Amino acid sequence: MQRKSLSKKLRFEVFKRDSFTCQYCGGKAPDITLQVDHLEPVSKGGTNDILNLITSCKDCNSGKSNRRLSDTSLLDKQRQQLEDLQERKEQIEMMFQWQKSLTNLDDQVIDQLSEFWNELTVSYSLNDNGKRGLRKLLRQNELSEVMQAMKIAAEQYLEYDDEGNPTQESVEKAWKKVGGICRIKKIEAEKPYMPELYYIRGILRNRLHYVNERLALQMLEECVHLGANVESLKKHALEVRNWTQWRTGIEQFIEEQNLKESDENSDEYEGEE
Repeated sequence: MQRKSLSKKLRFEVFKRDSFTCQYCGGKAPDITLQVDHLEPVSKGGTNDILNLITSCKDCNSGKSNRRLSDTSLLDKQRQQLEDLQERKEQIEMMFQWQKSLTNLDDQVIDQLSEFWNELTVSYSLNDNGKRGLRKLLRQNELSEVMQAMKIAAEQYLEYDDEGNPTQESVEKAWKKVGGICRIKKIEAEKPYMPELYYIRGILRNRLHYVNERLALQMLEECVHLGANVESLKKHALEVRNWTQWRTGIEQFIEEQNLKESDENSDEYEGEE
């Protein structure tokens, strides 16, 4: 039978399957020159089917000539490797199917949440940009948290026209508030005192001409950590006349508490007389 040349792709598949190792002597590339050998010689009817091909080094292949292998262990090994490869392929396909099903599930969740928002706003639905924002919210929050935030936003920010329908402007405003509500709820869960501090900051914002809101919240939180009474902080916010007066009082409290804490720590390590 005339030998049919092996394609470069087929030779590579055989080498890859056999880990670029001679299956006769165990030599590995690049220390040796690899060739593809026929388990069943072409002269005796062997084909170029991958099951009949094996990785061999040049020396082993030359010594074998066209003799038929009587030992089937190599062939059995190749078959087992092919079966393992097939199993891996099937598992990869199953993983892709699983990922695809998760994607479909995510799409269903997005559609259901969009419908929930439509119910809250009566006649408004999310466009593609809105749904993309919804996906982002779900990556950062639990489903129940997003639903709760959507409900709160609708209750607090929707305004209605004479016919009892939400105005488009208020619906857009409410939707923009959903992400912030999710963040606030997480903060409240971790720091239950925060709603009171937000309230105190609101007092300052309403009473004073200027307020550094971010700094105010940081200083209020530091006061709480140092043992400040929340009612005292409220009273202070109601009594001051300007931002400088409020900040000075808060800084004085923080300094006094830090000094007190420092003195207490030094007493703990005072040497024995």
